[in-house]
Amino acid sequence: MKKTLLVDGNNVLLIGFHGTRNLYNNGEHLGGIYHFINTLQKFLVEHNHDKVVVFWDGESNSSIRKSIYPQYKANRRQDMNEYKYESYLYQQSRVKQYLEEIFVRQVEMVNNEADDLIAFYTQIATDEDIIIFSADKDLTQLISERVTIYSPISKQYYKNGDMITINKVDIPHYNVLLTKIFTGDKSDNISGIEGLGEKTLIKYFPQVLEKPCTVEEILDYARNIPQKKPIKTLVNLLEGKTKSTIFGEEFYTTNKKIVDLTNPLITEDGKELVTQILNDTIDPTDRGYKNLMRMMMEDGLFKYLPKDDEAWVNFLKPFMKLIRKEKRNTNKN
Repeated sequence: MKKTLLVDGNNVLLIGFHGTRNLYNNGEHLGGIYHFINTLQKFLVEHNHDKVVVFWDGESNSSIRKSIYPQYKANRRQDMNEYKYESYLYQQSRVKQYLEEIFVRQVEMVNNEADDLIAFYTQIATDEDIIIFSADKDLTQLISERVTIYSPISKQYYKNGDMITINKVDIPHYNVLLTKIFTGDKSDNISGIEGLGEKTLIKYFPQVLEKPCTVEEILDYARNIPQKKPIKTLVNLLEGKTKSTIFGEEFYTTNKKIVDLTNPLITEDGKELVTQILNDTIDPTDRGYKNLMRMMMEDGLFKYLPKDDEAWVNFLKPFMKLIRKEKRNTNKN
């Protein structure tokens, strides 16, 4: 089975952009570029993947979810000044150029979020053994026998059967979706049931830790919990009540639509592009490691490699392996 690495591009770039602050060349910050390429290099050394695909958020990427839930990500504020934002966009553009030279496939489509594009890829790539590189816990919904998550924040692999920590509560990966439907997601401004957090969910519904559950099963169970007097959290749950209003069944319908990556919100153009990236070979014309070396010299990245004669050779080796594999695929066709 082909070993494939799927990378959440914006997630990895932002980690490096904000975390590698003191890496400059001629006064220009290059932390995001160096972190991205160096991280990819180390991962290829460890896993020797046959294919790498980087997914980027497209322009107006939240539009589909906002059409369903207008408050979606309304809490997000630009935390970069104009100078930093221009630097981020430049580094993203430069990373894309690097990836082209090392035969890394890239997916970006207007009106599509990277999470949904990744989710769709995992659905159609049925003959690939996949690792998803991302700190985004939404993607843990996709864990299966052939899909593993690696988080660069916790530095852990999450495999089929593993627990996922959400707000300090361990939830089986197969019930992450269920948990997010009920409790919402503050980072994306998605409301949950008033008074219901992860700990309370487990308190009243311990079966969530034991087996895959559905919303309907939880609601049925809640109706049959003995109550000497009404328990407000359970009343809220049965009424679909958030802090702002009572939505009834619409709460569950809406939340499932916007958080469910097993049914990704992806445009037809997005599906077509992902399918193309999955099946097509890479045109080797004008690509290659020599261009990569030239770019690294232009950006002053070689000076940040270990100080030995073989440093640049060792750095390029995993990329050369990937290039050779992709070229063989092209020649077969």
